[in-house]
Amino acid sequence: MPGSHANAHLVAALADLFGQETKSDCSIQFYLEAPAPDGDPPERFGTQLDRWVESSPGDRPVLRVPLGSEAELPAAHLAIRFAYTGQIHASSVREALEVLRAGDYLAIEGCAAACSQWLADKVQEAPVANVGPPQPQAAASEPPLLQLLACEDLWPSSDARFQAVLSAAKAHLVRHFVSTLAALNRPSLRQQLEALLAAALEALLESNDLATDSEDSVLLMLATWMRANWAHTDAADRKRLCDLIRLAQLSPSVTSCVLLSLAADFESKGPEHEAGWFPIPHSKAALVSCYHACSPELQADMREGRTPIGTPAWLKAGKRAGYNLMWGTEFPWSISRAVLRAALEQLAEAGEAEQGVHLGLKVPAILYNGEPCLMAGGYAWTVGVIAERGKPNASVYLECRAPEAFKVPGSSLAGRTEVFPASFCGHLAVYRWRDGQQEAAVSERIEPHHPVYVGAARRLSQTLPLVDAPAVLAAADPLAAWEPYLGPNGKITGVLTHMDPVMESLAAAVGPERALRAMPAQAAAMLAGPRAARLQVGQAVNAPGGPGAVAGGRGGGRGAFAAAMRAQLGAQLMPPPPGN
Repeated sequence: MPGSHANAHLVAALADLFGQETKSDCSIQFYLEAPAPDGDPPERFGTQLDRWVESSPGDRPVLRVPLGSEAELPAAHLAIRFAYTGQIHASSVREALEVLRAGDYLAIEGCAAACSQWLADKVQEAPVANVGPPQPQAAASEPPLLQLLACEDLWPSSDARFQAVLSAAKAHLVRHFVSTLAALNRPSLRQQLEALLAAALEALLESNDLATDSEDSVLLMLATWMRANWAHTDAADRKRLCDLIRLAQLSPSVTSCVLLSLAADFESKGPEHEAGWFPIPHSKAALVSCYHACSPELQADMREGRTPIGTPAWLKAGKRAGYNLMWGTEFPWSISRAVLRAALEQLAEAGEAEQGVHLGLKVPAILYNGEPCLMAGGYAWTVGVIAERGKPNASVYLECRAPEAFKVPGSSLAGRTEVFPASFCGHLAVYRWRDGQQEAAVSERIEPHHPVYVGAARRLSQTLPLVDAPAVLAAADPLAAWEPYLGPNGKITGVLTHMDPVMESLAAAVGPERALRAMPAQAAAMLAGPRAARLQVGQAVNAPGGPGAVAGGRGGGRGAFAAAMRAQLGAQLMPPPPGN
Protein backbone atom coordinates (compact mmCIF):
# COMPACT_ATOMS: atom_id res chain seq x y z
CA MET A 1 0.00 0.00 0.00
CA PRO A 2 1.41 3.46 -0.82
CA GLY A 3 2.84 5.30 2.16
CA SER A 4 1.12 8.27 3.71
CA HIS A 5 3.80 10.61 2.32
CA ALA A 6 3.59 9.37 -1.29
CA ASN A 7 2.77 11.81 -4.07
CA ALA A 8 -1.03 11.68 -4.33
CA HIS A 9 -1.04 12.35 -8.09
CA LEU A 10 1.50 9.59 -8.72
CA VAL A 11 -0.45 7.14 -6.57
CA ALA A 12 -3.65 7.96 -8.45
CA ALA A 13 -1.92 7.57 -11.81
CA LEU A 14 -0.48 4.18 -10.87
CA ALA A 15 -3.85 3.04 -9.57
CA ASP A 16 -5.49 3.97 -12.87
CA LEU A 17 -3.11 1.65 -14.73
CA PHE A 18 -4.71 -1.40 -13.14
CA GLY A 19 -6.62 -3.36 -15.76
CA GLN A 20 -5.04 -1.52 -18.71
CA GLU A 21 -3.98 -3.93 -21.47
CA THR A 22 -1.44 -1.67 -23.15
CA LYS A 23 0.74 -0.87 -20.14
CA SER A 24 0.32 -4.00 -18.07
CA ASP A 25 3.36 -5.93 -16.85
CA CYS A 26 1.62 -9.24 -16.22
CA SER A 27 -1.62 -11.15 -16.72
CA ILE A 28 -3.83 -12.64 -14.02
CA GLN A 29 -5.55 -15.92 -14.69
CA PHE A 30 -8.36 -17.09 -12.40
CA TYR A 31 -9.19 -20.79 -12.21
CA LEU A 32 -11.48 -23.02 -10.17
CA GLU A 33 -9.59 -24.82 -7.46
CA ALA A 34 -10.31 -28.56 -7.47
CA PRO A 35 -10.94 -30.16 -4.06
CA ALA A 36 -7.66 -31.54 -2.69
CA PRO A 37 -8.25 -33.81 0.30
CA ASP A 38 -4.57 -34.74 0.42
CA GLY A 39 -1.36 -32.79 -0.09
CA ASP A 40 -0.54 -29.10 0.20
CA PRO A 41 -3.05 -26.43 -0.87
CA PRO A 42 -2.33 -24.45 -4.04
CA GLU A 43 0.08 -21.55 -3.79
CA ARG A 44 -1.75 -18.32 -2.93
CA PHE A 45 -1.49 -15.02 -4.78
CA GLY A 46 0.60 -13.41 -2.08
CA THR A 47 3.39 -15.95 -2.52
CA GLN A 48 3.34 -15.85 -6.32
CA LEU A 49 4.45 -12.29 -6.85
CA ASP A 50 8.01 -13.43 -7.63
CA ARG A 51 7.08 -16.76 -9.27
CA TRP A 52 6.10 -15.86 -12.79
CA VAL A 53 4.81 -18.44 -15.29
CA GLU A 54 5.89 -17.15 -18.72
CA SER A 55 3.20 -18.64 -20.89
CA SER A 56 1.02 -15.78 -22.10
CA PRO A 57 1.23 -13.81 -25.40
CA GLY A 58 3.92 -11.14 -25.47
CA ASP A 59 6.02 -13.03 -22.94
CA ARG A 60 4.22 -11.34 -20.06
CA PRO A 61 4.24 -13.33 -16.82
CA VAL A 62 0.99 -14.89 -15.61
CA LEU A 63 -0.28 -15.02 -12.05
CA ARG A 64 -2.67 -17.95 -11.50
CA VAL A 65 -5.31 -17.27 -8.83
CA PRO A 66 -7.34 -20.21 -7.45
CA LEU A 67 -11.03 -19.70 -6.64
CA GLY A 68 -13.46 -21.93 -4.81
CA SER A 69 -16.33 -20.96 -7.13
CA GLU A 70 -17.24 -18.52 -9.89
CA ALA A 71 -19.11 -16.41 -7.32
CA GLU A 72 -15.77 -15.47 -5.75
CA LEU A 73 -14.45 -13.87 -8.95
CA PRO A 74 -15.61 -10.24 -8.40
CA ALA A 75 -14.25 -10.11 -4.84
CA ALA A 76 -10.96 -11.75 -5.87
CA HIS A 77 -10.59 -9.20 -8.67
CA LEU A 78 -11.12 -6.34 -6.19
CA ALA A 79 -8.69 -7.88 -3.69
CA ILE A 80 -5.97 -8.09 -6.34
CA ARG A 81 -6.80 -4.56 -7.41
CA PHE A 82 -6.11 -3.53 -3.81
CA ALA A 83 -2.71 -5.26 -4.00
CA TYR A 84 -1.79 -2.94 -6.89
CA THR A 85 -3.60 0.27 -5.87
CA GLY A 86 -3.87 0.19 -2.09
CA GLN A 87 -7.53 1.15 -2.41
CA ILE A 88 -10.78 -0.65 -1.56
CA HIS A 89 -13.27 -0.27 -4.40
CA ALA A 90 -16.29 -2.01 -2.85
CA SER A 91 -19.76 -0.85 -3.83
CA SER A 92 -21.54 -2.21 -0.75
CA VAL A 93 -20.90 -3.54 2.73
CA ARG A 94 -21.44 -7.09 1.56
CA GLU A 95 -18.92 -6.66 -1.26
CA ALA A 96 -16.35 -5.24 1.19
CA LEU A 97 -16.79 -8.33 3.39
CA GLU A 98 -16.32 -10.55 0.34
CA VAL A 99 -13.14 -8.64 -0.55
CA LEU A 100 -11.91 -9.09 3.03
CA ARG A 101 -12.48 -12.84 2.76
CA ALA A 102 -10.84 -13.01 -0.67
CA GLY A 103 -7.83 -10.98 0.46
CA ASP A 104 -7.35 -13.26 3.44
CA TYR A 105 -7.71 -16.35 1.24
CA LEU A 106 -5.17 -15.02 -1.25
CA ALA A 107 -2.80 -13.83 1.52
CA ILE A 108 -2.75 -10.23 0.28
CA GLU A 109 -1.02 -8.21 2.96
CA GLY A 110 -3.02 -5.30 4.37
CA CYS A 111 -6.24 -6.14 2.54
CA ALA A 112 -8.17 -7.33 5.61
CA ALA A 113 -7.11 -4.29 7.63
CA ALA A 114 -8.10 -1.92 4.82
CA CYS A 115 -11.49 -3.60 4.45
CA SER A 116 -12.11 -3.38 8.20
CA GLN A 117 -11.28 0.33 8.12
CA TRP A 118 -13.58 0.82 5.12
CA LEU A 119 -16.39 -0.89 7.04
CA ALA A 120 -15.73 1.13 10.20
CA ASP A 121 -15.90 4.38 8.23
CA LYS A 122 -19.15 3.37 6.52
CA VAL A 123 -20.84 2.38 9.78
CA GLN A 124 -19.83 5.59 11.54
CA GLU A 125 -20.85 7.91 8.70
CA ALA A 126 -24.37 6.48 8.61
CA PRO A 127 -27.17 8.61 10.10
CA VAL A 128 -28.35 7.55 13.54
CA ALA A 129 -31.93 7.11 12.43
CA ASN A 130 -34.15 7.50 9.41
CA VAL A 131 -36.97 9.85 10.36
CA GLY A 132 -38.78 9.95 7.02
CA PRO A 133 -41.91 8.07 6.07
CA PRO A 134 -41.50 4.44 5.05
CA GLN A 135 -40.64 4.00 1.39
CA PRO A 136 -39.78 0.95 -0.69
CA GLN A 137 -36.01 0.54 -0.60
CA ALA A 138 -33.54 -1.82 -2.18
CA ALA A 139 -31.30 -3.76 0.15
CA ALA A 140 -28.28 -1.72 -0.95
CA SER A 141 -29.98 1.52 0.21
CA GLU A 142 -30.27 0.29 3.78
CA PRO A 143 -27.98 2.00 6.29
CA PRO A 144 -24.48 0.43 6.16
CA LEU A 145 -24.90 -0.56 9.80
CA LEU A 146 -27.87 -2.79 9.00
CA GLN A 147 -26.15 -4.15 5.90
CA LEU A 148 -23.20 -5.22 8.06
CA LEU A 149 -25.40 -6.93 10.64
CA ALA A 150 -27.29 -8.74 7.87
CA CYS A 151 -24.11 -10.39 6.54
CA GLU A 152 -23.32 -12.66 9.47
CA ASP A 153 -22.34 -15.44 7.06
CA LEU A 154 -19.36 -13.34 5.90
CA TRP A 155 -18.05 -12.21 9.28
CA PRO A 156 -14.44 -13.37 9.83
CA SER A 157 -14.14 -15.18 13.15
CA SER A 158 -10.49 -14.53 13.95
CA ASP A 159 -9.80 -11.00 12.68
CA ALA A 160 -9.24 -8.73 15.70
CA ARG A 161 -9.71 -5.57 13.64
CA PHE A 162 -13.06 -6.73 12.35
CA GLN A 163 -14.18 -7.73 15.85
CA ALA A 164 -13.53 -4.15 16.92
CA VAL A 165 -15.64 -2.95 13.98
CA LEU A 166 -18.41 -5.34 14.96
CA SER A 167 -18.38 -4.20 18.60
CA ALA A 168 -18.63 -0.57 17.50
CA ALA A 169 -21.43 -1.48 15.09
CA LYS A 170 -23.46 -3.12 17.86
CA ALA A 171 -23.12 0.00 20.00
CA HIS A 172 -24.15 2.12 17.00
CA LEU A 173 -27.14 -0.18 16.48
CA VAL A 174 -28.53 0.84 19.87
CA ARG A 175 -28.16 4.51 18.93
CA HIS A 176 -29.63 3.89 15.48
CA PHE A 177 -32.97 2.75 16.88
CA VAL A 178 -33.00 5.70 19.36
CA SER A 179 -35.27 3.87 21.83
CA THR A 180 -37.81 1.07 22.03
CA LEU A 181 -40.61 3.61 21.59
CA ALA A 182 -39.02 4.97 18.41
CA ALA A 183 -38.56 1.45 17.03
CA LEU A 184 -42.17 0.55 17.81
CA ASN A 185 -43.88 3.78 16.74
CA ARG A 186 -41.92 4.97 13.71
CA PRO A 187 -42.90 2.81 10.70
CA SER A 188 -39.52 3.14 8.97
CA LEU A 189 -37.63 2.00 12.07
CA ARG A 190 -40.11 -0.79 12.78
CA GLN A 191 -39.57 -2.16 9.28
CA GLN A 192 -35.83 -2.12 9.91
CA LEU A 193 -36.34 -3.84 13.26
CA GLU A 194 -38.36 -6.62 11.64
CA ALA A 195 -35.65 -7.07 8.99
CA LEU A 196 -32.86 -7.65 11.53
CA LEU A 197 -31.19 -11.03 11.76
CA ALA A 198 -31.44 -12.80 15.10
CA ALA A 199 -27.81 -11.96 15.92
CA ALA A 200 -28.45 -8.24 15.43
CA LEU A 201 -31.60 -8.32 17.55
CA GLU A 202 -29.66 -10.18 20.22
CA ALA A 203 -27.12 -7.35 20.30
CA LEU A 204 -29.96 -4.88 20.75
CA LEU A 205 -31.72 -6.81 23.53
CA GLU A 206 -28.59 -7.56 25.53
CA SER A 207 -27.45 -3.94 25.60
CA ASN A 208 -27.63 -2.22 28.95
CA ASP A 209 -27.74 1.11 27.10
CA LEU A 210 -30.98 0.37 25.24
CA ALA A 211 -33.20 3.40 25.85
CA THR A 212 -36.72 2.43 26.87
CA ASP A 213 -39.67 3.65 28.87
CA SER A 214 -39.90 0.23 30.54
CA GLU A 215 -38.91 -3.40 30.12
CA ASP A 216 -42.51 -3.94 28.97
CA SER A 217 -41.65 -2.16 25.72
CA VAL A 218 -38.53 -4.33 25.30
CA LEU A 219 -40.77 -7.41 25.48
CA LEU A 220 -43.14 -5.84 22.94
CA MET A 221 -40.21 -5.07 20.64
CA LEU A 222 -39.15 -8.73 20.78
CA ALA A 223 -42.74 -9.84 20.09
CA THR A 224 -42.91 -7.48 17.09
CA TRP A 225 -39.74 -9.00 15.64
CA MET A 226 -40.84 -12.55 16.48
CA ARG A 227 -44.18 -12.21 14.72
CA ALA A 228 -42.35 -11.24 11.52
CA ASN A 229 -39.54 -13.79 11.86
CA TRP A 230 -40.84 -16.80 13.80
CA ALA A 231 -40.70 -19.04 10.73
CA HIS A 232 -36.98 -18.29 10.37
CA THR A 233 -36.06 -19.22 13.95
CA ASP A 234 -35.67 -22.46 15.85
CA ALA A 235 -36.25 -23.25 19.52
CA ALA A 236 -32.64 -22.43 20.41
CA ASP A 237 -32.86 -19.00 18.72
CA ARG A 238 -36.08 -18.18 20.52
CA LYS A 239 -34.76 -19.22 23.93
CA ARG A 240 -31.57 -17.21 23.46
CA LEU A 241 -33.55 -14.07 22.60
CA CYS A 242 -36.24 -14.50 25.24
CA ASP A 243 -33.63 -15.04 27.96
CA LEU A 244 -32.54 -11.43 27.37
CA ILE A 245 -35.84 -10.05 28.67
CA ARG A 246 -35.34 -8.81 32.23
CA LEU A 247 -38.43 -10.38 33.77
CA ALA A 248 -37.99 -8.78 37.18
CA GLN A 249 -38.22 -5.36 35.49
CA LEU A 250 -41.59 -6.04 33.83
CA SER A 251 -44.55 -4.22 35.32
CA PRO A 252 -47.07 -6.20 37.41
CA SER A 253 -49.69 -5.43 34.74
CA VAL A 254 -47.71 -6.85 31.80
CA THR A 255 -46.55 -9.78 33.94
CA SER A 256 -50.16 -10.69 34.75
CA CYS A 257 -51.78 -9.89 31.42
CA VAL A 258 -49.04 -10.87 28.95
CA LEU A 259 -46.32 -13.00 30.53
CA LEU A 260 -48.69 -15.46 32.22
CA SER A 261 -50.60 -15.80 28.93
CA LEU A 262 -47.36 -16.48 27.05
CA ALA A 263 -46.49 -19.14 29.63
CA ALA A 264 -49.90 -20.77 29.23
CA ASP A 265 -49.46 -20.80 25.45
CA PHE A 266 -45.99 -22.33 25.77
CA GLU A 267 -47.21 -25.15 28.01
CA SER A 268 -50.38 -25.87 26.03
CA LYS A 269 -49.03 -25.46 22.48
CA GLY A 270 -45.39 -26.48 22.89
CA PRO A 271 -42.16 -24.82 21.71
CA GLU A 272 -42.70 -25.67 18.03
CA HIS A 273 -46.04 -23.85 17.81
CA GLU A 274 -46.01 -20.17 16.88
CA ALA A 275 -48.09 -19.33 19.94
CA GLY A 276 -45.49 -21.00 22.17
CA TRP A 277 -42.67 -18.71 21.05
CA PHE A 278 -41.77 -17.49 24.56
CA PRO A 279 -40.28 -20.55 26.33
CA ILE A 280 -41.31 -19.97 29.93
CA PRO A 281 -43.15 -22.54 32.07
CA HIS A 282 -46.17 -21.37 34.01
CA SER A 283 -44.45 -21.99 37.35
CA LYS A 284 -41.62 -19.61 36.45
CA ALA A 285 -44.04 -16.94 35.23
CA ALA A 286 -45.99 -17.35 38.47
CA LEU A 287 -42.77 -16.79 40.42
CA VAL A 288 -42.21 -13.55 38.51
CA SER A 289 -45.74 -12.48 39.39
CA CYS A 290 -45.11 -13.42 43.02
CA TYR A 291 -41.96 -11.31 43.05
CA HIS A 292 -43.94 -8.24 42.01
CA ALA A 293 -46.51 -8.91 44.75
CA CYS A 294 -43.86 -9.21 47.49
CA SER A 295 -42.79 -6.47 49.87
CA PRO A 296 -39.45 -4.77 49.20
CA GLU A 297 -37.91 -6.87 51.98
CA LEU A 298 -39.04 -10.14 50.43
CA GLN A 299 -37.91 -8.98 47.00
CA ALA A 300 -34.47 -8.30 48.47
CA ASP A 301 -34.42 -11.83 49.91
CA MET A 302 -35.16 -13.25 46.46
CA ARG A 303 -32.49 -11.11 44.79
CA GLU A 304 -29.87 -12.03 47.39
CA GLY A 305 -30.48 -15.75 47.06
CA ARG A 306 -31.99 -16.39 50.47
CA THR A 307 -34.65 -18.69 49.01
CA PRO A 308 -34.67 -22.49 48.68
CA ILE A 309 -33.83 -22.19 44.98
CA GLY A 310 -31.23 -19.44 45.36
CA THR A 311 -31.37 -16.46 43.04
CA PRO A 312 -33.25 -17.12 39.77
CA ALA A 313 -31.30 -16.05 36.71
CA TRP A 314 -33.99 -13.57 35.69
CA LEU A 315 -33.47 -11.64 38.93
CA LYS A 316 -29.80 -10.97 38.28
CA ALA A 317 -30.27 -8.39 35.55
CA GLY A 318 -30.87 -4.87 36.79
CA LYS A 319 -32.76 -2.06 35.20
CA ARG A 320 -31.38 -0.85 31.87
CA ALA A 321 -29.26 2.26 32.09
CA GLY A 322 -30.45 3.66 28.76
CA TYR A 323 -32.61 6.73 29.36
CA ASN A 324 -36.04 7.05 27.73
CA LEU A 325 -35.21 9.69 25.12
CA MET A 326 -38.82 9.83 23.95
CA TRP A 327 -40.10 11.10 27.28
CA GLY A 328 -42.19 14.19 26.61
CA THR A 329 -42.61 13.42 22.91
CA GLU A 330 -45.86 14.63 21.42
CA PHE A 331 -47.87 12.42 19.08
CA PRO A 332 -50.30 14.53 17.02
CA TRP A 333 -53.52 12.77 16.03
CA SER A 334 -56.54 13.57 13.88
CA ILE A 335 -60.02 12.41 12.87
CA SER A 336 -61.01 13.26 9.31
CA ARG A 337 -64.31 14.80 8.32
CA ALA A 338 -65.19 11.68 6.30
CA VAL A 339 -64.58 9.32 9.22
CA LEU A 340 -66.60 11.49 11.61
CA ARG A 341 -69.48 11.80 9.12
CA ALA A 342 -69.64 8.03 8.62
CA ALA A 343 -69.75 7.48 12.40
CA LEU A 344 -72.49 10.07 12.92
CA GLU A 345 -74.60 8.59 10.11
CA GLN A 346 -74.17 5.12 11.61
CA LEU A 347 -75.22 6.49 15.00
CA ALA A 348 -78.29 8.15 13.50
CA GLU A 349 -79.37 4.94 11.76
CA ALA A 350 -78.98 2.98 14.99
CA GLY A 351 -80.96 5.64 16.85
CA GLU A 352 -83.92 5.34 14.52
CA ALA A 353 -84.08 1.61 15.18
CA GLU A 354 -83.76 1.92 18.97
CA GLN A 355 -85.68 4.98 20.10
CA GLY A 356 -85.30 5.76 23.78
CA VAL A 357 -82.06 3.79 24.14
CA HIS A 358 -78.87 5.68 25.03
CA LEU A 359 -76.42 5.20 22.19
CA GLY A 360 -72.78 6.19 21.87
CA LEU A 361 -70.14 5.41 19.28
CA LYS A 362 -66.36 5.59 19.56
CA VAL A 363 -64.62 7.39 16.69
CA PRO A 364 -60.91 6.44 16.80
CA ALA A 365 -58.19 8.83 15.69
CA ILE A 366 -55.14 8.23 13.52
CA LEU A 367 -51.69 9.33 14.67
CA TYR A 368 -49.50 11.65 12.58
CA ASN A 369 -47.52 8.67 11.23
CA GLY A 370 -50.63 6.92 9.92
CA GLU A 371 -50.64 4.44 12.80
CA PRO A 372 -53.85 3.75 14.75
CA CYS A 373 -52.16 3.56 18.15
CA LEU A 374 -49.19 4.55 20.27
CA MET A 375 -47.05 1.69 21.60
CA ALA A 376 -45.86 2.42 25.13
CA GLY A 377 -45.47 0.49 28.36
CA GLY A 378 -46.03 -2.81 26.58
CA TYR A 379 -49.54 -1.90 25.42
CA ALA A 380 -51.27 -0.23 22.46
CA TRP A 381 -52.95 3.10 23.27
CA THR A 382 -55.64 4.68 21.10
CA VAL A 383 -57.44 8.01 21.41
CA GLY A 384 -60.61 9.38 19.91
CA VAL A 385 -63.99 10.92 20.62
CA ILE A 386 -67.31 9.39 21.63
CA ALA A 387 -70.36 10.74 19.82
CA GLU A 388 -73.59 10.19 21.75
CA ARG A 389 -77.08 10.53 20.40
CA GLY A 390 -78.99 13.42 21.90
CA LYS A 391 -76.12 14.63 24.08
CA PRO A 392 -74.91 18.27 23.99
CA ASN A 393 -71.30 17.21 24.58
CA ALA A 394 -68.92 14.66 23.09
CA SER A 395 -66.46 12.73 25.21
CA VAL A 396 -62.73 12.20 24.66
CA TYR A 397 -61.25 8.80 25.48
CA LEU A 398 -58.00 6.92 25.92
CA GLU A 399 -58.14 3.17 25.32
CA CYS A 400 -55.65 0.42 26.17
CA ARG A 401 -55.37 -2.82 24.19
CA ALA A 402 -53.08 -5.82 24.01
CA PRO A 403 -50.81 -5.18 20.99
CA GLU A 404 -51.35 -7.17 17.81
CA ALA A 405 -47.78 -8.50 18.05
CA PHE A 406 -48.89 -10.76 20.91
CA LYS A 407 -52.02 -11.99 19.11
CA VAL A 408 -50.42 -14.71 17.00
CA PRO A 409 -52.67 -17.52 15.72
CA GLY A 410 -53.60 -19.90 18.52
CA SER A 411 -52.53 -17.56 21.31
CA SER A 412 -54.76 -16.98 24.31
CA LEU A 413 -54.08 -13.27 23.78
CA ALA A 414 -55.70 -13.45 20.34
CA GLY A 415 -59.12 -13.51 21.98
CA ARG A 416 -60.59 -11.14 24.53
CA THR A 417 -58.16 -10.51 27.37
CA GLU A 418 -59.07 -10.18 31.01
CA VAL A 419 -59.56 -6.62 32.22
CA PHE A 420 -56.16 -5.94 33.82
CA PRO A 421 -55.31 -2.43 35.01
CA ALA A 422 -52.60 -0.61 33.06
CA SER A 423 -51.07 2.81 33.63
CA PHE A 424 -50.24 5.67 31.30
CA CYS A 425 -48.47 8.87 32.28
CA GLY A 426 -49.12 11.67 29.87
CA HIS A 427 -51.34 14.41 28.60
CA LEU A 428 -54.19 14.50 26.08
CA ALA A 429 -55.30 17.64 24.26
CA VAL A 430 -58.01 18.38 21.69
CA TYR A 431 -58.05 21.63 19.70
CA ARG A 432 -60.82 23.91 18.47
CA TRP A 433 -60.86 26.98 16.27
CA ARG A 434 -62.11 30.42 17.34
CA ASP A 435 -61.77 33.57 15.21
CA GLY A 436 -59.28 31.81 12.96
CA GLN A 437 -57.03 30.83 15.85
CA GLN A 438 -56.42 27.38 17.31
CA GLU A 439 -56.87 26.85 21.05
CA ALA A 440 -57.21 23.97 23.46
CA ALA A 441 -60.74 22.71 23.95
CA VAL A 442 -59.59 19.85 26.20
CA SER A 443 -56.27 19.73 28.02
CA GLU A 444 -56.06 17.00 30.63
CA ARG A 445 -53.24 15.22 32.41
CA ILE A 446 -53.44 11.42 32.65
CA GLU A 447 -51.98 10.21 35.93
CA PRO A 448 -50.42 6.73 36.18
CA HIS A 449 -52.21 6.04 39.47
CA HIS A 450 -55.57 6.37 37.70
CA PRO A 451 -55.57 3.11 35.72
CA VAL A 452 -56.88 2.45 32.25
CA TYR A 453 -58.11 -1.13 31.95
CA VAL A 454 -56.88 -3.35 29.13
CA GLY A 455 -59.62 -3.71 26.55
CA ALA A 456 -61.58 -0.75 27.89
CA ALA A 457 -61.73 2.99 27.22
CA ARG A 458 -61.35 5.65 29.87
CA ARG A 459 -63.28 8.87 29.33
CA LEU A 460 -61.60 12.13 30.20
CA SER A 461 -63.37 14.34 32.72
CA GLN A 462 -63.42 17.24 30.26
CA THR A 463 -65.82 17.11 27.32
CA LEU A 464 -66.30 18.80 23.95
CA PRO A 465 -69.36 21.11 23.93
CA LEU A 466 -71.19 20.81 20.62
CA VAL A 467 -72.91 23.71 18.85
CA ASP A 468 -76.59 23.68 19.84
CA ALA A 469 -77.86 26.80 18.04
CA PRO A 470 -81.32 26.34 16.47
CA ALA A 471 -79.93 26.79 12.97
CA VAL A 472 -77.37 24.08 13.58
CA LEU A 473 -79.90 21.72 15.12
CA ALA A 474 -82.12 22.17 12.09
CA ALA A 475 -79.31 21.58 9.61
CA ALA A 476 -79.31 18.36 7.65
CA ASP A 477 -75.53 18.07 7.90
CA PRO A 478 -74.60 16.02 11.01
CA LEU A 479 -71.19 17.72 11.08
CA ALA A 480 -72.65 21.19 11.70
CA ALA A 481 -72.50 20.79 15.48
CA TRP A 482 -68.81 19.79 15.23
CA GLU A 483 -67.62 22.72 13.07
CA PRO A 484 -65.60 24.47 15.84
CA TYR A 485 -63.35 21.39 16.00
CA LEU A 486 -63.05 20.79 12.25
CA GLY A 487 -60.34 23.31 11.46
CA PRO A 488 -59.26 24.60 8.04
CA ASN A 489 -58.05 21.13 7.09
CA GLY A 490 -61.41 19.54 7.95
CA LYS A 491 -60.09 17.42 10.81
CA ILE A 492 -60.47 17.15 14.55
CA THR A 493 -56.91 17.45 15.82
CA GLY A 494 -55.14 16.91 19.10
CA VAL A 495 -51.94 15.71 20.74
CA LEU A 496 -51.17 12.73 22.96
CA THR A 497 -48.00 13.30 25.00
CA HIS A 498 -46.11 10.43 26.59
CA MET A 499 -44.32 11.23 29.87
CA ASP A 500 -42.04 9.43 32.29
CA PRO A 501 -43.66 9.08 35.74
CA VAL A 502 -40.30 8.67 37.49
CA MET A 503 -38.89 11.90 36.09
CA GLU A 504 -42.19 13.70 36.60
CA SER A 505 -42.26 12.68 40.28
CA LEU A 506 -38.60 13.54 40.74
CA ALA A 507 -39.09 16.97 39.20
CA ALA A 508 -42.08 17.64 41.43
CA ALA A 509 -40.10 16.61 44.51
CA VAL A 510 -36.70 18.23 43.94
CA GLY A 511 -37.24 20.70 41.12
CA PRO A 512 -36.34 20.63 37.42
CA GLU A 513 -32.64 21.43 37.74
CA ARG A 514 -31.89 18.75 40.34
CA ALA A 515 -34.00 16.26 38.37
CA LEU A 516 -31.90 16.91 35.28
CA ARG A 517 -28.71 16.42 37.30
CA ALA A 518 -30.02 13.02 38.40
CA MET A 519 -30.27 11.85 34.80
CA PRO A 520 -27.44 9.94 33.08
CA ALA A 521 -24.81 12.46 31.97
CA GLN A 522 -25.23 11.87 28.22
CA ALA A 523 -29.03 12.18 28.32
CA ALA A 524 -28.88 15.25 30.56
CA ALA A 525 -26.47 16.96 28.17
CA MET A 526 -28.74 16.23 25.21
CA LEU A 527 -31.98 17.27 26.85
CA ALA A 528 -31.05 19.93 29.42
CA GLY A 529 -32.60 22.85 27.55
CA PRO A 530 -35.97 21.46 26.45
CA ARG A 531 -36.34 19.21 29.49
CA ALA A 532 -35.88 22.14 31.88
CA ALA A 533 -38.63 24.05 30.10
CA ARG A 534 -40.80 20.95 30.05
CA LEU A 535 -40.39 20.26 33.76
CA GLN A 536 -41.18 23.84 34.73
CA VAL A 537 -44.62 23.62 33.13
CA GLY A 538 -45.28 20.08 34.32
CA GLN A 539 -47.61 21.17 37.10
CA ALA A 540 -49.75 23.45 34.92
CA VAL A 541 -51.09 21.04 32.32
CA ASN A 542 -54.72 21.74 33.21
CA ALA A 543 -54.36 25.46 33.86
CA PRO A 544 -55.83 28.00 31.40
CA GLY A 545 -53.04 29.31 29.24
CA GLY A 546 -50.77 26.43 30.22
CA PRO A 547 -49.29 23.74 27.95
CA GLY A 548 -52.63 23.16 26.27
CA ALA A 549 -53.11 26.81 25.40
CA VAL A 550 -52.13 28.26 22.07
CA ALA A 551 -49.71 30.97 21.08
CA GLY A 552 -49.55 32.06 17.49
CA GLY A 553 -52.02 29.43 16.33
CA ARG A 554 -50.22 26.36 17.74
CA GLY A 555 -49.90 24.72 21.15
CA GLY A 556 -47.86 27.02 23.40
CA GLY A 557 -46.07 25.12 26.18
CA ARG A 558 -46.09 21.61 24.77
CA GLY A 559 -45.84 22.75 21.17
CA ALA A 560 -42.79 24.86 22.01
CA PHE A 561 -41.30 21.96 23.93
CA ALA A 562 -41.71 19.60 20.98
CA ALA A 563 -40.15 22.18 18.66
CA ALA A 564 -37.20 22.53 21.02
CA MET A 565 -36.86 18.75 21.17
CA ARG A 566 -36.69 18.54 17.38
CA ALA A 567 -34.15 21.36 17.22
CA GLN A 568 -32.04 19.78 19.96
CA LEU A 569 -32.05 16.23 18.57
CA GLY A 570 -32.22 16.87 14.84
CA ALA A 571 -35.75 15.38 14.56
CA GLN A 572 -34.45 11.99 15.68
CA LEU A 573 -37.34 11.43 18.07
CA MET A 574 -40.14 12.35 15.70
CA PRO A 575 -40.70 14.43 12.57
CA PRO A 576 -42.56 17.74 12.92
CA PRO A 577 -46.34 17.32 13.02
CA PRO A 578 -48.35 18.11 9.91
CA GLY A 579 -49.62 21.65 9.55
CA ASN A 580 -53.15 22.45 10.62
